[in-house]
Amino acid sequence: MNDNFYSPGIPDEDFIREEGVPMTKNEIRVLSLSKLRLFPGAVVYDIGAGSGSVAIECKLINPEGRVFAIENNAPAITLIKKNSRKFGVKLEVIEGTAPSALNNLPPADRIFLGGSSGKLEGILDMCDRKLKMGGRLVVNTVTLHNGPAAYVFLKGKNYTLEAVQVNIALIKEVGTSELWQARNPVTIIAAQKKGGKAD
Repeated sequence: MNDNFYSPGIPDEDFIREEGVPMTKNEIRVLSLSKLRLFPGAVVYDIGAGSGSVAIECKLINPEGRVFAIENNAPAITLIKKNSRKFGVKLEVIEGTAPSALNNLPPADRIFLGGSSGKLEGILDMCDRKLKMGGRLVVNTVTLHNGPAAYVFLKGKNYTLEAVQVNIALIKEVGTSELWQARNPVTIIAAQKKGGKAD
């Protein structure tokens, strides 16, 4: 890692990885962070934190704020702690399953939802209760069902919504050729809670 600069989008290879633990990849992470619209001192949740890439970048951008990494998978929790040490940030790691793991957290200014483990509606309902007026919620989905389901739920709660589906392809060397290798499309839904002014 080059310590002479910092901009959002830490290279994927700079994170410690473990097979079976998901990570929000660089390009999707950059877009998601921009949709969060972080500000100094914000309270942030990263739900389904995986390897911790989003939570770590949130803390680097917002060192004065509190960043909670919520995760229920033991190897992922260990990995979040390793990566947070590597990047020199102090995350508040919550070991548990959303939505119940959010019960005792302080109200949030920003929430990133990267994984729902089949509990999307319950998690969104809890996020709606925990998110401050004017706060922002960013939901990343890869399945056919979850993107529309999240959009419909948040529209029903009268959030201001924007959505984008991102298709990323990277260069891969195959023999003597360089080919485009596509990743799964990701739907990014950015929702702002009405009734207050966003920071």
